[in-house]
Amino acid sequence: MAEAHGWTVVKEIVDDGVSAFRGAHADVGALGQFVRAVEDGAYPDGVVLVVERLDRLSRQTPEVSFAAMLRMTGAGVVVATVDGNRQYRTGQFGMAEIIEVIVKAQLSYEESAKKSERVGRAWANKRERLAGGDMRVLTRRAPAGLRVEGNPPTFVVDEERAAVVRRIFDLTLKGMGKQSIARQLNEDAVPTFGRAAAWHPSSIQKILTSDAVVGTFQPHTKPKGGTREAAGDRIEGYFPSIVDLGLHARATAARKARSRATRGKGRRLANIFSGLATCYECGARMTLRAKGRKTRADGTVINEDYLVCDGYQRGTGCRHGYHWNLQRWGDAILDLILDHAFEERHFTPANAVRKIESSIAKLERDLAAREEKAATALELAVESGRDEPKALWKRLVGEAGELRSELERAQSELVIARGVVSPEEHQARVSALRVSMDDPDVEVRFEARSRVMHALGELIESLEFHSEPRSVFIDMRTGWATYILDEHFVGGVFDPYYVPS
Repeated sequence: MAEAHGWTVVKEIVDDGVSAFRGAHADVGALGQFVRAVEDGAYPDGVVLVVERLDRLSRQTPEVSFAAMLRMTGAGVVVATVDGNRQYRTGQFGMAEIIEVIVKAQLSYEESAKKSERVGRAWANKRERLAGGDMRVLTRRAPAGLRVEGNPPTFVVDEERAAVVRRIFDLTLKGMGKQSIARQLNEDAVPTFGRAAAWHPSSIQKILTSDAVVGTFQPHTKPKGGTREAAGDRIEGYFPSIVDLGLHARATAARKARSRATRGKGRRLANIFSGLATCYECGARMTLRAKGRKTRADGTVINEDYLVCDGYQRGTGCRHGYHWNLQRWGDAILDLILDHAFEERHFTPANAVRKIESSIAKLERDLAAREEKAATALELAVESGRDEPKALWKRLVGEAGELRSELERAQSELVIARGVVSPEEHQARVSALRVSMDDPDVEVRFEARSRVMHALGELIESLEFHSEPRSVFIDMRTGWATYILDEHFVGGVFDPYYVPS
């Protein structure tokens, strides 16, 4: 058609997989970018947009489709269709052209609406079968670490990919964030699971937050123009399990605990108090000014990493400009509380412990599901006044009580299985971990510092840095607190038992 009219093709616009029925292509797709470029003056001599049919431009309601047509032609675009060899331009919309555009838009919209309704009804039927115990594969699109094989189709574990999934969880437990994990996989040339050329933090996030890795399937719906929502109960055991529940629960806890800022490779986790330390005077966070180690003229080596009030640095009115030497004050804080920060659970559990942890994780998930259903049933009982939701609520509350008792028993078993080491052995383990925080090996140092950072985040409510008197107030989640005063440094060394004269 371009050749027949003597037009020069300058660009091809493709919105592959972007819905014209919901208008996403006109908002975030290539079509929307083209229209905005025209409105910004990208084609001062005019431009023709050639499409196969009008429904390539929009399958939304007729009024929305016609408004989109007026917007394009009003910006100077000539819309040409191969179907019918038609051209639409501003100032030339007579009654016949208006009726033609609206009628075609109505037909396209009705066709897409019927298709959407049929697809939605088919998925609703599949969800009903699932709820009834039919565990047939719904789609050949398999979660990470799995693939679909056979006839009838079934999910099987892709051992090579499953090993990558487990590695991602293990790296999370070692304290690595999604950015660091993606970089590690890319450096090791680990193949991705999709079409992407490299691992991205978003793909790591999806794997870590997916219940499919523990075998659970949660059906969802996405209404037209709405957000994706859960539909019905979770289906346990629908997928083959790749990661045990205990590992999944520990990794989830680790991700929540380490949601504080870290630094890049080579100086990872330089500030293990990030996210905890605040300025008492203005409430701003204390930020790291990293200058590294320096050698003085006399040969002594000093560490010039400092914590400084962010409000003072940005000039927002805080006068607390003291630079707190991170090594000096950090060592003092660790001297006081590191033993308290670590418990048996922070050290690698044995296989027997892992089994009990998996059992606890499952009980916690089941209990949460029962409590959620009970709350919904109670709400229905109050609103409707009917006996059925009231009876359901009573049954669910009873089941929740039984699960809570089982959970308490399992937690008691876990304490016994872990055993209790002597204070001397515990001190030795913590001391070894503290030495590893400055290990020459980057990976050893990173793992040790991330474990300490995780434990401190669980123990400390906040660290307040006071200028007068110069001190750090440590507020613990356990209900006790302590001060570190500047006077407690004797000859540059922290002495928690020193009493100033």
